[in-house]
Amino acid sequence: MVLILFTSNFIGMCFSRSLHYQFYVWYFHTLPFLLWSGGVKKLAHLLRVLILGLIELSWNTYPSTNGSSAALHVCHLIILLCLWLAPPLPSAPAETEEPTPVKDKRQ
Repeated sequence: MVLILFTSNFIGMCFSRSLHYQFYVWYFHTLPFLLWSGGVKKLAHLLRVLILGLIELSWNTYPSTNGSSAALHVCHLIILLCLWLAPPLPSAPAETEEPTPVKDKRQ
């Protein structure tokens, strides 16, 4: 449930038309969860920490530059790809037992 909420909020941030510094508060708490819950195991821990650092640096650059904006978009793209390529979450096991018949109490 949390992954769905965090991912939908992150997608909204990725595709918003303009970003304001207040928006960073909306999703920076969720970034570690999103990075480490992505199913791409080839993404090293150091690279994940580097992505977090680049996002922080991009948001703390004032006024924003072409480089900071490009870094933010690239980091967002990497996180989106990791979430997209993640294996599906396991669902609840289906019941295999047949339901017991209800006895008729009129007899």
